[in-house]
Amino acid sequence: MMDKLPRILDASALVELFQGHPRVMTILQQADLGKFTISTPASAVLEAQVVLKATTSVWDHVLGGRVCELPLQGHASVEAGNFARPRLENYPMHRVLTGPPMVGHVLHEAREMNGAIVTGVPFNYGGHSVPLVVLE
Repeated sequence: MMDKLPRILDASALVELFQGHPRVMTILQQADLGKFTISTPASAVLEAQVVLKATTSVWDHVLGGRVCELPLQGHASVEAGNFARPRLENYPMHRVLTGPPMVGHVLHEAREMNGAIVTGVPFNYGGHSVPLVVLE
């Protein structure tokens, strides 16, 4: 049942959030109504910041306590690295908002939280059976 799954925003979803993407705004409204929670891995914030160049006060305003930032530490770092390795070994290219470490961190959190990944770059998660909310 996708409706109750927490939503995990990746870097592409964060960039879309800053740009006021209608689907992301709807997700925020639904979270405000208590339908689910929203989180984002710290690595997704880092990668989105490379594109956005936002100040910390803008980040505070946009996330505004509505989106929980998830740290990468301990065994989660090892698992995220394991998720990232095949992308680095098999697809040695890097595009903005598709960094393997961020993708690995997002996958780890989605699995841990039994959540749905919100993304504008769905091919990042190919080969993994996790629910996706694709931004178009």
